[in-house]
This record gives sequence, structure tokens and C-alpha cells, in this order.
Amino acid sequence: MKLPINFDYLIAEIGGNHEGNVDWALNMISDAAKAGANAVKFQSYSAKELVNPKIDKVRFDHFDKFVLNPSEWKLLENKAKECNVDFLTSIWDIKNFKEILFEMPIIKVGSGDLTNYMYLREFALTNKPIIISTAMATLSEVIDAVSFIQKTNSIYETNDMLCIMHCVAMYGDPKDEYANLNSISVLQSHFPNLNIGYSDHTIGFDAMLSAKSMGVNIFEFHFTFDKSRDFRDHHISLTKEELIEFKNKINKINILNGQLVVAPIKEIETPQRIQEFRRACYFNRKMNKGELVSLEDIVVLRPNVGLSATKYFDLIGKKLVKDIEALSPISIDLFI
Repeated sequence: MKLPINFDYLIAEIGGNHEGNVDWALNMISDAAKAGANAVKFQSYSAKELVNPKIDKVRFDHFDKFVLNPSEWKLLENKAKECNVDFLTSIWDIKNFKEILFEMPIIKVGSGDLTNYMYLREFALTNKPIIISTAMATLSEVIDAVSFIQKTNSIYETNDMLCIMHCVAMYGDPKDEYANLNSISVLQSHFPNLNIGYSDHTIGFDAMLSAKSMGVNIFEFHFTFDKSRDFRDHHISLTKEELIEFKNKINKINILNGQLVVAPIKEIETPQRIQEFRRACYFNRKMNKGELVSLEDIVVLRPNVGLSATKYFDLIGKKLVKDIEALSPISIDLFI
């Protein structure tokens, strides 16, 4: 599999919104698929391989509470396959989750591991497409991480193998002014050969619609069944109904955008309509054989019958070889 380039790819980040309840996770996979997601994403870790309990016992206990066991992970993978969506998960514990890592079609690197070069090397050696989020990162850190991945494996030099997602980790304080979507343009400028996506942490989906207008086609967003729950990730998540609405809106945008071509729309801009709208050259008086055409003799009028208005200046100084009535269509055989 390679990263999508010519269609929108929607990643429903269930993450920790299951809160350790596998039934909730299974239901959210089903809801996301029904709403039009292309992939569901989780976070795979063991607390002891993620957080140092001597330094941050609170965070250690938080993650330990949401841990799923191997059989539960297999249930989630199978559910995703049953629902015909890609199963993705941010691997935060390679030692215990290598099996999942090598089964996933796409590897998602969370913002927290942008500078974790030990893991980046493991990911790059899989030859699988990689998506990297960039929350909390400076441009130089992003450049360094991308360079490291590409030096590890040159297949990540193209937009169908590596995607960099603009992201701002607005957990607990989701304000529009923090979204900073212009970073997308900066990343597009610095990485013209790579796909630039957007990982959203705002309320609603207006930011993703704006990102769509900037050329983004890979979107990640938190997904939930209940935005009112205490766990903060729920508050910045889309529900099934909101995802359906977002999907409908970007589908309409795609219809409005059309194709990368400048040409008449043949279904409505027919040759007849073009002829009616465009102008042709006509003589504003009867012209006689032997006369030389001057600027004062020509008018340009609809429809475009005879010589197009583009020939206006070509007619000046031409000598007529026959008579022609005023406002009659002009043909090239009238001149020497």
C-alpha cells in the first residue's frame, strides 16, 4: 500500500477514547466506518515502556488504566477488517507491539515520537508508508526527522510514502487562534515532494475544511461516541453525525474543484454556446472590391461567425478582392 494522493483519506483517531473498554472501541470502529472514515487509529503502549513512574507517576497511572491486552487488540484489528477500514495505531512500545507494527498498512508516528530516532529507524526499515505528526515541533526538528528517515531508507523521498501532518496539541485548551494553519503552506514549501496533511485538535471541523482548501488530502481527527465524558480527548472529537457532515462537505468541495485542466466544460459550454458568447469581426458598412481595410471599417460583435475577433488587427490594411455587405460574415477569401 502507498499513501493516497488523488483522494481524501480520513483517519478517525479513537486513540484513548475507549478508556480501556474494548466494547466502546469496537462500537467506535463501526461508527467511524459507517460515517465514511478510511481508517481508524489507536495508541498501542504499555505504561512501563512509555512513562518513567519515578518522575511522572500520574501520567504512568493514566496510561496504565487504558491498556488493552493482546486478545483485545486482535478483536479491534478484526473489527476494522470486517468494517473495511484500515487499522492503524501509534506504536509507543515497539518491544510489545512489533506484531501489530508489521501488520499495519500505514505507520502513524505521533508528535511525541518525532524526536524518538530509535523508533523512527524501526519504522523506516519496515518499507511501509509513514505519516508523522508535528505538534510541539520547530521547523528544524521536522527537517531533521524527515532527513533521518530518508537517510535510513530512501523510499521515503516521495509523497506516496511519507506524509508530514501539521498538528497543534490543543488538549485541554482548544482555541481557534492556536490552529496556525498557515504552517501547512510552510511545510508544503519546505517539502515539495512530500504529502502535507493535517491532524486536527480544534472544536468542530472548520479547520479541516480550511486545510482542504490549502490542498490537504490526508486528515486525522479525534473520534468519540460521547463528547461530554471527562477524558479530555472526547471534547475535541467528532461524533459519527459530525463526521458524516464533514465527509459530505469535502465531497461537495471535490465536486466544485473538478479537474486540473483549463478547458470548456463540454456538457454545458458547447461549441454553439461558445460561438454565441464570443465575437467576430464584421464590416460596419458595405465594402467594395479594391478597398483597403482600416480600423474605422471594423466592428466586433457576437456571435463569432466568420473571422474571430482575434483577427481584428490582422485585417488592417488588407485589400478586398470582392464586394461584401455590411455586417455579413467575413471569410479569408475576401482578401489578397
